[in-house]
Amino acid sequence: MTVLTCAEVVMRYAFHSPIFGSAEMIQMLLGILVFSGMFAVTRDRGHVNVSLFEPFLLRHFRRLYRSIFDVMTLVGVVAIFGILGWRTWDLTHYPETSVVLRLEMIWIIGAMAALAGLAIVAALAAMADERRNTPPHSPQDYE
Repeated sequence: MTVLTCAEVVMRYAFHSPIFGSAEMIQMLLGILVFSGMFAVTRDRGHVNVSLFEPFLLRHFRRLYRSIFDVMTLVGVVAIFGILGWRTWDLTHYPETSVVLRLEMIWIIGAMAALAGLAIVAALAAMADERRNTPPHSPQDYE
């Protein structure tokens, strides 16, 4: 994505000839990239969260807080999978292509749905993990 973006800028401003469909390619690559990392982030419990009340909750209600966090993570990834799965199913009946490059959208949305399905497995694995570690990149480890 970075190489494509840099090449697009150089081609557009230096040669007055942009790369055809580069914006669409970058959008699709970004979608696949985000969902590719969703498994690892979900398994690691590394989602973005607001830590305003987290220190207090971890000190006083550790099990309850972790359980609610795990359940809400599972609800979120199941919802994302459901939306993308529904969209993929819809595309089997009413096929669409991308606007510029005319790529079949079912493959891109289907890949995102499959990767979101893997995130469900990761969320269940994280819930089954009794260690309940905070992510290694957490600013403060309260466990």
